[in-house]
Amino acid sequence: MEDEEEKISTLGVTADPAAVYDVVQHAGQLLTARSSPPVEAAIRVGLVDKTIECLRESDSSKTQHEAAWILSIIASSDSRGPKVIVNADGIPVLVNNLSTEYPNVCEKVALALAFIAGDCIDYRNKIIDCAVMTKFDAAADVNKPAYQLESVAKLINKVLSYPSSQLPLEIAKKLTVYIVELLDQEILTVQSSLAGAAYYLTRNDNPSYLQVAVTSGLLEKVVKLLSRNDLNVQKAAIRVCQNVSSSDYSRFTQALIDCNAQDHFELLLKTKDVYIILDTIKVISNIATGSINIKQPDMHIVKEICWVIDNFITGAAEDQLQQLCEIGIVDLLYSSLLIKNHMIIRHSLAALLNLIEGTLDDDMKLSICTDFDDIGELSGLGFKVESIKREFYLLQ
Repeated sequence: MEDEEEKISTLGVTADPAAVYDVVQHAGQLLTARSSPPVEAAIRVGLVDKTIECLRESDSSKTQHEAAWILSIIASSDSRGPKVIVNADGIPVLVNNLSTEYPNVCEKVALALAFIAGDCIDYRNKIIDCAVMTKFDAAADVNKPAYQLESVAKLINKVLSYPSSQLPLEIAKKLTVYIVELLDQEILTVQSSLAGAAYYLTRNDNPSYLQVAVTSGLLEKVVKLLSRNDLNVQKAAIRVCQNVSSSDYSRFTQALIDCNAQDHFELLLKTKDVYIILDTIKVISNIATGSINIKQPDMHIVKEICWVIDNFITGAAEDQLQQLCEIGIVDLLYSSLLIKNHMIIRHSLAALLNLIEGTLDDDMKLSICTDFDDIGELSGLGFKVESIKREFYLLQ
């Protein structure tokens, strides 16, 4: 890089546009030639200031693309990269170019802004203060190429990645509109980034932001992603459902049911990803507990959930059963026994017996059986409880 210092220093003072492009292109090639780009050397020779100048002054889309590419590489390095770009007043220039008509320029500009926004909340706020929201109509146009939309989705994700209390509600509403539109595009990387953005929007149990997710149609779109054939998309989507189902406001859990989230649980429990399985079980537990605790429980929902749990437990590994016990699945099954519905009781009892048979920890087995006593008396199922306890002693 030091050999190129003289060439780079002429950038921005040469009158020949072709010469400017050649220098910027060569600088970009130097940065991408190694697995670990020489960002420090690029900063030392003043490449950041020069490329920002090119992005601001050049009329050539080719030169703008190369300049934005360099800035995205520098922004992706450690915190020194974003800091240098911010200190060089690069944010206003990048934001201004986000609405460019050239997709390859917008792609790299959005990527650079995403890296900067993700570095710290102050930089994210600077990007918002530079009127970035006025640029999304052009940048997030669903008719743009997939590679542009991928970078824009990453930028939206990073803008929402900080606590919702530190983002004005109106901005969250506007971003949600773009998320809903872009989720309809069958682009896995876009859907993964935006499902992650939906997770950020719905966390912290803030009713205003949860309401945005429901009324905008975002929750319905995310629920459909639960059956997308991609683990990253499914993982992000089920985390959104967990946020919603764990809310203290029952209307949001009901919204999740209205979106038919329960129709996807059986498929999710068959994945090979332990985190998806655990998050799914937590969502199931939250929905079922909420349904059981209301005065008139939705029998269909509780029955479906108990059936799904029973089927999962039947084929689950010992460590998965241990995790189920840790997140309170036994208490959930106990509660469902108190509902006067034959099919719910049947599935709950079967699930508890399968849990006992599959759990090798004798203390845990005995604890489950002992806790049956009071439940058996309350539900009039004493004879069934005794039968299950006899099964346990036979297993021993």
